[in-house]
Amino acid sequence: MADLQVAPASVVYPCIFGIFVDPVQSPWKLKGRSWIFPLAPLSKVSSFPAGWSTPYQAEALSTGGTFIGGIGQVQIVSYSESPVGEREIIDDELMYVPGRWKYSDGTKAWRITQIYVSTRVSIMNGRKNWNIPKHLADFDISTTSDGTTTISVSHPGTSVPFFKASTKKIPVVSSLSIHSSTSVFGKYFGLVQPPLPVGEVPENVGTSQWAALTPILRGSTSLRTMTPGLAGKAGDGVGFPAVAPWPIAVSMENLDVEFGEAVMQDGV
Repeated sequence: MADLQVAPASVVYPCIFGIFVDPVQSPWKLKGRSWIFPLAPLSKVSSFPAGWSTPYQAEALSTGGTFIGGIGQVQIVSYSESPVGEREIIDDELMYVPGRWKYSDGTKAWRITQIYVSTRVSIMNGRKNWNIPKHLADFDISTTSDGTTTISVSHPGTSVPFFKASTKKIPVVSSLSIHSSTSVFGKYFGLVQPPLPVGEVPENVGTSQWAALTPILRGSTSLRTMTPGLAGKAGDGVGFPAVAPWPIAVSMENLDVEFGEAVMQDGV
């Protein structure tokens, strides 16, 4: 991948509702918990489900490189510590990854095409630091006495979720957790994210270069059941893809996440 450079240390960000937001530069080191729902492989961009991206970003997020598919995923992360956490507000994330792309130099990488977070500061910094196409949503993550965790995500100011799913421990199986790290896979879980167009709200800043990075996740990993909560699907097909993930979810507790500096380039 040519013309590489590290993301600049000083970035001027716009204000949000009259308040100027200081940039939170990478690397970020975060703590929390996560659930990963594997999806059946897709073969081409034209087979992406409705809701795979916000309409104004769809062209940017589908072009550049060649989509080669592979197992997709839905991932939810609930952070307990974050550089952008506002006082006692816990930052949450919901993302959709349709698969991997291949680039002219042979690089293969994943691409996040739809992602929601719970704070505006996370949106602005995530877009600027790594081209992560974040948007704002309200999260409700709750666990009942029988150990069922339900994740419900809705647009701000609404009560109807566009994403809903539940996970539950599997007797005996879920107790067999192992400490795992994505670092043992090298750059297999690397991301290459295209430059983003400007959105309609101040925090949806645009970018001009491609960003490449390899996040690292470490935590206690176990298997759980997964049950979609919207008529057999996890999303409504508008705000989020109406996908039916596999019935087995990967849970990561005591999670440590490292988002390093992106390597920026003018093209792929």
